[in-house]
Amino acid sequence: MVEVMTNITRAQSGEEQSTRRLWLVRHGLTEWNTQQRFCGHSDIPLSAQGRAQALWLAQRLKEETISAICTSDLVRARETAEIIAHQRTSAVPMRVSAAWREIDFGDWEGLTYVEIVERFKDQLGFFVDPEHYSPPNGESLAHLQQRVKTGLAAIVHSQALSTDGDVVIVGHGGSLRILLCSILGILLQRQWQLRLDPGSLSAIDLLPAREPSVLNAILALLNVQCPTRAEHPMRSPVSKGEGMM
Repeated sequence: MVEVMTNITRAQSGEEQSTRRLWLVRHGLTEWNTQQRFCGHSDIPLSAQGRAQALWLAQRLKEETISAICTSDLVRARETAEIIAHQRTSAVPMRVSAAWREIDFGDWEGLTYVEIVERFKDQLGFFVDPEHYSPPNGESLAHLQQRVKTGLAAIVHSQALSTDGDVVIVGHGGSLRILLCSILGILLQRQWQLRLDPGSLSAIDLLPAREPSVLNAILALLNVQCPTRAEHPMRSPVSKGEGMM
């Protein structure tokens, strides 16, 4: 877990009123996550542990001033968002969008890394060069980045960021890492260095910008999780795709 510069952005030389936070939530665990299967666009619900993680996230965000919750339309993210919303004392609008979906793994959906290596020996370029290779019959990283940018633009230019309160985005390992890279100017090839476990909370603070088209942002939280969590079952030295399941 990393907490970076948490006190700088909220009260910095009179800019507090213009600062907005994006809370980034990776959905809770699913059975496929536990089995190390690539979920992608497959609509897999939360497991019991995933629902417990979502409840912890809801409690962690309960006292925060939230103006909107934006979520992927896939059920594992939507369930997480609904649990967060239901724990709030006052209603918060929830916006469901396919822009925040995980990358589509195509023919790899539902398979483990070992099964993929066995069945697709000559089609493994995505694991070493994801910017130039895609999963067979799956989605390109460039397409994922474009729809994430579209989703972010919809939030930045909406009423949600012109009123008091922060915005929660409930997404997936892949979509949230690409979002962080896009906002912070990190090369896509370095996305694997951003660890986002299921049921984790991260945050970006958007600062006042001199040019409306340019985002000025600081990473405030990364991969914060329930202190009593069990060690995540997906840790594997062989699969870079694990964080996108």
